[in-house]
Amino acid sequence: MSRQILFESFSNDSYDQDDCLYVCYDVFHVFELAVSICAFGTVSVIGVVGNVVNMIIFVRQLLKDSMTVGLFALSFTDFSVSLAEMTMSIIYLANYIFPYSPVDLWALAYVGFGWTLYTGYLISGWITAMIALERCFCVVAPFRVKQLFTRRRCVIVVIMIYTVHLLPLLPLYIAERMQWVAIEDPNAFFNSTLSIKLYYTITLTDFADEVEKALDATAGLFLFLASQAVLTVCSLWMTYSLKATSLVRSHKSAFTEKLASSEKLSSNLTPQEKRLVKMVLSLAVLQTVCNLPRLILTVFYNVWTDSSVKGDKNLSTMIWSIASLFNQVCCTSNTFCYYFLSSKHRNMFKKLFGLKS
Repeated sequence: MSRQILFESFSNDSYDQDDCLYVCYDVFHVFELAVSICAFGTVSVIGVVGNVVNMIIFVRQLLKDSMTVGLFALSFTDFSVSLAEMTMSIIYLANYIFPYSPVDLWALAYVGFGWTLYTGYLISGWITAMIALERCFCVVAPFRVKQLFTRRRCVIVVIMIYTVHLLPLLPLYIAERMQWVAIEDPNAFFNSTLSIKLYYTITLTDFADEVEKALDATAGLFLFLASQAVLTVCSLWMTYSLKATSLVRSHKSAFTEKLASSEKLSSNLTPQEKRLVKMVLSLAVLQTVCNLPRLILTVFYNVWTDSSVKGDKNLSTMIWSIASLFNQVCCTSNTFCYYFLSSKHRNMFKKLFGLKS
């Protein structure tokens, strides 16, 4: 689907007027410099630094419970995604600095980090869903949440999430890999001699298309939509529980029997737990909002398979890049959620950098 379009766009010599139905190459060239290099590079650097600080803070908390382990795993995933995105931006920049390099740098970025980066977005979404699910159980069954969500079980679930998402990439790296290939030297026509040069680029096997279609159906559609469904349900439930808690506190005497049941569910939350629910809710909402562009594109590309938009390589690459930029912003913005919504995290952050509390 989209990844195949991106692959077709890697070579600098692959563009012609038939491929530019909506966006000409000059406009696309400016977009690449502004978004793929500048925007992605800036956001990813902030994400790398911020998530390193987050991991240090969570380690100093000794990873004593499932929530801390989950937040550490989320920060590690966001750090990995940001680091991969930063590396891709550097490769894109090198592609412009060395336009006649014997290495296809665009293809190198795609094979090395393309699907891995997207898989990181999915893993981040599922870990956020796991954290949100724990907070929902904290509201529904506050006396059993510690028994259900232990540190050991959290580690096992995180390992399972990574395994389920990374294993399907193995066939892809077999089907699509970087190799040295012999191509005709375009300068040979000017020299009136036939010259062959080696070019390090992507090569596809006969089953590469089937592998990409399978990954699009599983990772690109099912796993993505499933995590969004879990996040949406958990976000709605946490929002309801917080509102019910507020109503119980201010209008307790006027409650009906139905609202009294809400009090039973929510009144057991301590002020610290309520703040934690708010922080997790903000993470879930942030994840959902930042995934919305990719969700719209995923539905569009699966429903309108014959759209002329898909035939324009430049436009397709641009809109998918914008969707990926939103995902990268999510991996970076989690740092600010921790800082502004968790007093404990904020105090440890200030202590780490010698700031006044």
